[in-house]
Amino acid sequence: MVIPANTRNTILKIMIGNDNSLFVKQMEKDPVSVSQFQREINAYALFKNNAEFATLAHRVPDMLDYDDANNILITKLLPDAKNLSEYYMLTKNFDLNLAREQAHILSACHVIPDAKTDISRFPKMLPWVLRLHQFKASEFFVGNQASTEIIQLIKDNSILQNALIDLANSWQYTHLIHGDIKWINFLVTPNNNELIQKLIDWELADIGDPLWDVAGLLQSYISIWVLGFDNANPHSNILPDYMKPFDMRQLQPSAQAFLKEYMTLQNYPAEQHHYFYDKVMRLTAARIIQTSVEATTFNSKIEANYMRCIQLAFNIMKDPMVALDELFNIKSFHHV
Repeated sequence: MVIPANTRNTILKIMIGNDNSLFVKQMEKDPVSVSQFQREINAYALFKNNAEFATLAHRVPDMLDYDDANNILITKLLPDAKNLSEYYMLTKNFDLNLAREQAHILSACHVIPDAKTDISRFPKMLPWVLRLHQFKASEFFVGNQASTEIIQLIKDNSILQNALIDLANSWQYTHLIHGDIKWINFLVTPNNNELIQKLIDWELADIGDPLWDVAGLLQSYISIWVLGFDNANPHSNILPDYMKPFDMRQLQPSAQAFLKEYMTLQNYPAEQHHYFYDKVMRLTAARIIQTSVEATTFNSKIEANYMRCIQLAFNIMKDPMVALDELFNIKSFHHV
């Protein structure tokens, strides 16, 4: 059975049997798509051929073949898998073990490549939201008036614009990063009464700043909450009943478990915790902005909840430590 999926790429799920079904992705031939295809292929090559990424190789689907003339990638299909967003929506169960496992996956990814490892094919590119100051608002999503307006709004806000420039200047080109961490890129599969997670969609893999990936996961917690409010009632601060399990207070233990496990695995000393939290929160604000603008490209107008997201990003940039406490119930202090 061949099951197509509607995405920006051509996706086919080829169902043969539980152990030998295929996932086929074909990307377009425009320069951006070609670049993203090559980044994904390069990432899989690192997993397969370099010892420092051996642990990560077990955390991604098996790549079976690819055709770089036609931008086709074939991986093993994970049977009965749901992405993490679907899993949470269905179960309303924010299992702390899932969050800790995500920390293990990111930690396995966030490795500085060995000096002998060839990383020359990775572009070492800043996320587009950190390059807003370099371009006109209309040059990012050409022909989309809503996204142009929201980008211009951000560019006109000196606090947001300067904060994004500061993040661009502090960006590290050091570790392998996934580049597009969010709940839908973690696949959850049942296996002998436990859940196994694998990380998919490596089109934005690069050598960059590992805290960008951490921020991507944190913005998933925040976005599901903020985007759950009623767009038709922008002044309401009460979630609809069906979204109340995604109130930020319900999500805090999971986010805390992820952060604690990640910092332990990456051996962050206590004196660096404040720096870690400060930068992660500011990158989370940038990631919220990026997600909001990208989502706006699918609409003819700027919805109320996306403006909530931009306002929240502004508040985070103004005082990251207050936001850390209010959003995730984590307090951080300078160590003298």
